[in-house]
Amino acid sequence: MTRIFILIALTIPARLFAQFTYVLDTRISAVVDKVSLSQPWSGGLNAAQYNTMDLNGDAKNDLVLFDRMGNKVLTFLAAEDAYQYAPEYEKIFPAEIQNWLLLRDFNLDGKKDIFTGDIFGIKVYTNTSQDGNFSWERYMFFNGVGGTKSGALLTKGLSPAKNNLQLQYDDLPSISDVDGDGDLDIFNMIYPNGNTIEFHRNLSKERYGTSDSLDFERQTRAWGGVSECSCGTFAFNGADCIDGGRVEHAGGKSLLALDANGDAKMDLLISEATCSFLFLLPNEGDLISPVISSSSFFPQINRVNILNYPAAYYEDVDFDGVKDLIATPNIYAKTFLNTNLKRSNWFYKNSGSNDNPLLSLSEDNFLQNTMIDVGDNSVPAFMDYDSDGDLDLFVSSNTSDITVATIKLFENTGTGAEAKFELINDNYLNLSSLALFNLKIQFADINNDGKTDLVYTATKVFNGQTSLNFIPNTSFSSLSLSLMNMETISLPSFTLGRNENVHVTDVNSDGKSDLLIGRTNGALNYWRNMGGQSFALEREEYLGLGSSILRQNLSCTTADLDNDGKPDLILGDQSGQLKIVSNYRKATSADAAAVNIIWNPRTASYESRNLGGQIWPTTANIFAQRKAAIIVGNTLGGLTILRHDSEEEFPKTPVVDLYPNPLPQEQVLFVLADRPMSMQIIAVTGQTLTPSVPLLANQPYSQSVAAFKPGIYIMQFTVDNKTFARKFVVY
Repeated sequence: MTRIFILIALTIPARLFAQFTYVLDTRISAVVDKVSLSQPWSGGLNAAQYNTMDLNGDAKNDLVLFDRMGNKVLTFLAAEDAYQYAPEYEKIFPAEIQNWLLLRDFNLDGKKDIFTGDIFGIKVYTNTSQDGNFSWERYMFFNGVGGTKSGALLTKGLSPAKNNLQLQYDDLPSISDVDGDGDLDIFNMIYPNGNTIEFHRNLSKERYGTSDSLDFERQTRAWGGVSECSCGTFAFNGADCIDGGRVEHAGGKSLLALDANGDAKMDLLISEATCSFLFLLPNEGDLISPVISSSSFFPQINRVNILNYPAAYYEDVDFDGVKDLIATPNIYAKTFLNTNLKRSNWFYKNSGSNDNPLLSLSEDNFLQNTMIDVGDNSVPAFMDYDSDGDLDLFVSSNTSDITVATIKLFENTGTGAEAKFELINDNYLNLSSLALFNLKIQFADINNDGKTDLVYTATKVFNGQTSLNFIPNTSFSSLSLSLMNMETISLPSFTLGRNENVHVTDVNSDGKSDLLIGRTNGALNYWRNMGGQSFALEREEYLGLGSSILRQNLSCTTADLDNDGKPDLILGDQSGQLKIVSNYRKATSADAAAVNIIWNPRTASYESRNLGGQIWPTTANIFAQRKAAIIVGNTLGGLTILRHDSEEEFPKTPVVDLYPNPLPQEQVLFVLADRPMSMQIIAVTGQTLTPSVPLLANQPYSQSVAAFKPGIYIMQFTVDNKTFARKFVVY
């Protein structure tokens, strides 16, 4: 903890930081299909855009990805012919990266520069890093008239003044040196809603003898005379599309320029937003006078087939010095249930050369096969399902590769102090038989019978309706569940949206499970338990969290994170950033929530971090520590573990609090244990009054004493095969 005090003692009281300070932890192993994953907690991938760049100064090209669905940069270091997730480098990139990211060294100084989307087209950041200290400078373009500058990339058309090279929001351009003169040129689809290809030639080298001026001129608005009419349908030689030139679809399109057949002529790969395939447009002319008269699937063997809108990237990702082809969906959100986001990174190994590739499909889940990746919208939950004394991991998702949602069960085959998770059931409870998607699970005693139930929200495939459901548990010590017993909870005058999130917790300390509902508009509703499974809206903007354009699809969980006996509120939303409200029951607003909570060893500072777009946090004691870890699921289908960095291990003697004690019969007794254990109540005569129930670490357990006569009772606890007792008094 010394490093913390050195950095922050002068600005903020250290005590506040010590409450909620975490490190990204990768020490826990995970096994899928009998294979130990090399980086299970890297957070998943969906629509990754591939770039290479030396991040750590070892002269090896590392990976820099931008995942459109998570709006997130991901960084992986190259080490011994493999990639290892290195999130400490993600913050070196500007927060203004938007829509897409292509790293290109435009000024040939040996450092990759940034090309990315902008509301006005394209913006560029020059890499000004020195001696491992990363920095970027926004490139400003001269418009050629009056000496004014623009932050958007400019090109010259027919008019004397230069104009923005405007892109459709969903387009991905091709940026590379296509004429071999050392400066970067650009292919893009004509704007707006166009179906022909523009070519913008960079004349920096010709005019100034250097490559660093980014001086573009549009050479043509219909390169090669080809028009893209619909998926796989093209018009050639300047002809119009069928139906009088009407384009069937005017959505986004992706381009990649490369010499695909070794004839020293630049060809183009193209795909569009409603298409599953890449198409090759071979150039039979040259760059300035191209001739395109045909198209074909690409590659011809094991062609790209990604639902939907694939984009291609040409980078060496297998350390052999030759560029490979990677294809991924170029989407912002999932629009088809059967889009397989578990296998959405297609890697084609190039056994030829950069200018004459010979491509073969090596794997369709590149990097994804090294991590836990359930597709998209991964929601974790923990429960000791087999009553062996350690917490097991359950993960639900939006949909799986069989198009309907399932729950994946990872059994903890390690111990409570050193967890190890192995996938043992890919479809727990056969939940796929219910034909659901958008599945979000949690474990809570929602019917207040002392047993932990499986609670979930989900959307029905057949009618699109989203509901709150639970499967009651018939066991006190483990999970005994049956789909036949599933119940649906109705909320008066309330329809649950598919992007809304429900958390079950006792908000008002009355011993009954209430609901916190994160709304699509960013508000947090508090629904009070009126008895049984009846709930009433108590507060529409709990803790001041009302509608906000900056906060959408709010999610939350509660736990005593700082081990002070008072539950805290953990919030997530579409930004991917966690916020923690200390002692939320006593808080009046969420304005003072802790945000900069994740330690970055590269910068030696705590920071906020995008953990994968929309996130769903939960907590569990999966380390031998008094303070719980935060486990986060996300849009990308993966998981991240945040371990409290105090390294404060459990004391030798377990700590259990009973409160209030003594208590009247009409009140509820709360039990708070500092580690997982089991509990049962025994009369002073030795008679067993309750079955043994599991307690989670730092999670208050409520015990009704209404049926107990006034007197003294013994609460017996078992942990690590040892027992101890506490007394409480009912009057």
